[in-house]
Amino acid sequence: MALSKKQSKRLGSILSVIFNEDCGKENLQEVIKDGFVEKGEDDSYTLTEAGQSERRRLSTLAGLNLQYSHEREQEKK
Repeated sequence: MALSKKQSKRLGSILSVIFNEDCGKENLQEVIKDGFVEKGEDDSYTLTEAGQSERRRLSTLAGLNLQYSHEREQEKK
C-alpha cells in the first residue's frame, strides 16, 4: 500500500527528527502541532510516544521495517 502525500510528508519529517536532519520549518511545526515531536530544553527535537507510534504505523504501511534495537529486543521477550 502506498502512502498518501500527507503521510509521506509526515513520515519524512519524523525520520528527519530521528536522524537530526533538516526537514524544513513548516514540516517541523506541523509534526510539533500534531503532537509527534517536542522541543527539548537544549533546543533539540525528539519524538513523543505518539510520534513513535506514528513512525511504526507509517513505516509499516510503507512496507518498511524500521525499528530501534530496544524495540527488537522487546519483541524477542
